[in-house]
Amino acid sequence: MRGAKTVLFLLIALFLITPNLLAEEKVKVVYHFNSADPKIHKFGLVNIQNHLDAEEGNVEIVVVSHGPGLSMFQEGKTEPDNFLRIKNLKKQGVMFKICSVTMKRQKIDIDTLKECSTEDIVKSGVAEIARLQNKGYAYIKP
Repeated sequence: MRGAKTVLFLLIALFLITPNLLAEEKVKVVYHFNSADPKIHKFGLVNIQNHLDAEEGNVEIVVVSHGPGLSMFQEGKTEPDNFLRIKNLKKQGVMFKICSVTMKRQKIDIDTLKECSTEDIVKSGVAEIARLQNKGYAYIKP
């Protein structure tokens, strides 16, 4: 009787553990923007949406912008539709990080960056990319 209880216990444990073992780990990706070219902004943002659609929620995406890449958030320096793309991506869980070093050097105030808030600011864009890569994030540069 004791052997039957042990087998039953093991089967129940296996049943409870197996779904967790089969669950696929989220894909983690950092997208790097450091270009002032509005076409690259659009291309990258569309790629991010395509990435989200392909992974069906099984992805964690962080966008890091620094240097000329901050123009992606400035009116008159990128395509107006890009602001809507950024807003929609944020609604889907994409995190956007902007470089405080660039902001200080270029004297950019957070209030002039559309779809950005103080929570989006990181000390250094390149340091943030390195930190994320060290945590296992794949690197993509549009």
